[in-house]
Amino acid sequence: MKVSKSAKAFKLLVAGAFALSATIVPISGAIANTPNLGAKCTDEGMNTGTTSRSLICVKNDRGELRWARVKLSSSGKSPVSASRSPAGSIEFHHWRGEDKTVFDAIIAKFEAANPGVKVTQVIKDSTSYQATALTTIRSNPKAAVFTTFRGGQFNDFFKANMVTDITNQRFVTNNVIQSALAPATVAGKVYGIPYHSLFNNPLYNADMFAKKGWKVPKNWTQLLAFCKTAKADGIIPFAWPAATRGNAGQILNSFLMNSAPDLATIEQRVIDIESGKADLNSAWFKDMANKYKQMNDAGCFPNNVTGYNDSVAPVDFATGKAAIYPTGSFGISSVTKANPDMKGKIKMFGMITTDDKPLYEGITNNTFILSVNPKSTSRDQQIARAFISYLAQASVAREYAVGTSQHTSIVNVDYSANVDLLNVSDIMGKKLLLAPRFLFLNVAQVRDPMEDALIAIGGGADVNKTLTDTSAKIKQNLGK
Repeated sequence: MKVSKSAKAFKLLVAGAFALSATIVPISGAIANTPNLGAKCTDEGMNTGTTSRSLICVKNDRGELRWARVKLSSSGKSPVSASRSPAGSIEFHHWRGEDKTVFDAIIAKFEAANPGVKVTQVIKDSTSYQATALTTIRSNPKAAVFTTFRGGQFNDFFKANMVTDITNQRFVTNNVIQSALAPATVAGKVYGIPYHSLFNNPLYNADMFAKKGWKVPKNWTQLLAFCKTAKADGIIPFAWPAATRGNAGQILNSFLMNSAPDLATIEQRVIDIESGKADLNSAWFKDMANKYKQMNDAGCFPNNVTGYNDSVAPVDFATGKAAIYPTGSFGISSVTKANPDMKGKIKMFGMITTDDKPLYEGITNNTFILSVNPKSTSRDQQIARAFISYLAQASVAREYAVGTSQHTSIVNVDYSANVDLLNVSDIMGKKLLLAPRFLFLNVAQVRDPMEDALIAIGGGADVNKTLTDTSAKIKQNLGK
């Protein structure tokens, strides 16, 4: 394949995926009129869920809004069973250490169903994984199954010819919610399954908020006021893990989502920074950086926040030392593992960084992209495909979801056994944006130093000097 054209197509697809995500996201809670096939409905695009029997509100040939069957998978056909695997051993590389126990149980069942198969997990922390995974996996053919982050890391693997085309696999066309495939699709071909359907919005201790009579912030003024109130009460307002870039950067999604009057402008601003046409001293970016400083000035973050990492942050939140853990739905399992009593007490809110009417109310994302290593032997690739097809079974995805408190992109998954998944699901009814942080595809040369600058400013560094110095560094990285 020709990388230059395909990479360009990938970038266009990532940008175009925003609109798709905003309309296909399922809703929770009461619906104004009871959804029945063919009955009238009121809100076009409203979706009742992610099962084969889910309905969506669409216009019929007469222009009337009616409930119709939603085509969740790209084929519209029933999910298929898992493929059989030949004997052999492979490695499964990923960054979700908190999922190891759940994956161990799933892998044991996969191995029992396929005698002679051995799957070994190889896990790194998220920061190390982003920095070293491509080099490690490219030199290791036994790493037959691996995951990538949406955006920059997937793009790097694609450009390096390190992802395999799985477009025509029936478990891809039949078992996966079609909108979730967008981050792993290039020029109409699918190179992986984004297993996670997640929400990169702050988690809050609903029990604490209720007992203290606090209101969830709905705009920028309320957010800063909340920080001052919580800090005065001896509570860390935001347990922001600034020392762990991977999760520290999650709030960037919230800052970006309402940083422009429309989506096209957000996209163009990202392109301008990545191409070197603009730098971090641009007025819109400086405004965003100043808001990081405002949060620091309002006491939103812990003391010495740039040394505060993602080992401490979820524990502080879990033990009641902090009111908000600003990462996303994927952080729930770390919190409940640290304190099982937090189960059922965690909710989610969209972090609004404007006092005007927001363009978007929250962030969604599809990531943890499962791919097959093209450098593996044909047998190991067959094992890898069989393993991914096993993970794409609704019963297995349910086991994973319930065990890790993580929504998935697989059709027909029932989340009712996990109260935390249900408690954060009200965010699904909001107008959501596909995480714009991952529009930055040049991770090492642009996004990493840019995020480091925002982290430093959130820790109290001078805005103008930090942005000027970092702009110079990015310019040098880009060879401008």
